[in-house]
Amino acid sequence: MKTRFMLIIAMLIVLFGAWLYLSYQISRSYQAKLDDLSQLPVYAYISDTTKVAIILQELQPITAIESVVHETAAEASSELLEAYGLPLNEDMIRDYSFPDIITITLKPINESLQAKATILRTLRAHVTEAEIDSQASAYSNVAEELKLINRQSLLANIIIAVLFLLIFVFSRTSFELHVLLTRKGKTISVVDKIRHAKQGIWHTWTMLLIPLPLCIAGYFILVYSLKLPYLLPYWVFGAQFAAALIGTLITHFTLHTFEHEAAYLDNPIRVISSEPIIGESDETLDT
Repeated sequence: MKTRFMLIIAMLIVLFGAWLYLSYQISRSYQAKLDDLSQLPVYAYISDTTKVAIILQELQPITAIESVVHETAAEASSELLEAYGLPLNEDMIRDYSFPDIITITLKPINESLQAKATILRTLRAHVTEAEIDSQASAYSNVAEELKLINRQSLLANIIIAVLFLLIFVFSRTSFELHVLLTRKGKTISVVDKIRHAKQGIWHTWTMLLIPLPLCIAGYFILVYSLKLPYLLPYWVFGAQFAAALIGTLITHFTLHTFEHEAAYLDNPIRVISSEPIIGESDETLDT
């Protein structure tokens, strides 16, 4: 019996580990898209240089911003000539008017999705739409892919949670019913019944408190040993614990019902009537 129960524990550890692995891969894909998002900076071309300081000051409280780089017109023109290898020099372009450039890069975090709109509102208060390059098309594509990954993650976790719940409940129920049927063919004492009840409680707590914490501990050991660069969202662990807890409660009440029915079959209730049967009293009087 102990070997069979330990196999159930091992199976749950494997299932929790597979659940964590799949969630990690989905989270990794999501983080990769956030990294792509951070590679799409917002450019603002400021013709009126008196507005530069104001814009930089208003952008400062936005925590999702990774960096804000201000380039003067001279610096921008020099970089332009160098980047494209144009056959021009500074004397030849001295009469041209170049705007200052503000380059805003976002952090690869969820908050950047909302921060982008705040940044654009701030810029539009000081410059025209034509002077802003937000890379809207590429940004929109990445944002849609992030939403798709979120939906896929939610759906995958729901399906896995349901499958895990079924396996959790039926594996434990079948095990305890096997034990119950084995007991039916034996004469057991009150001490054996108490021992069996304690063993059932131990099984319940073991299935709830051993597999999941063991897998989570292994995951965080890998995270802090720098072998896993991405951290899973905490709601994944909450979903796993909820599935294990619900499975434990369902199993407990199901087995409790079976045990009561088995006890009733072992000791059925007999109804004994104290009233005399009709006809019996007359025969007694005749004798």
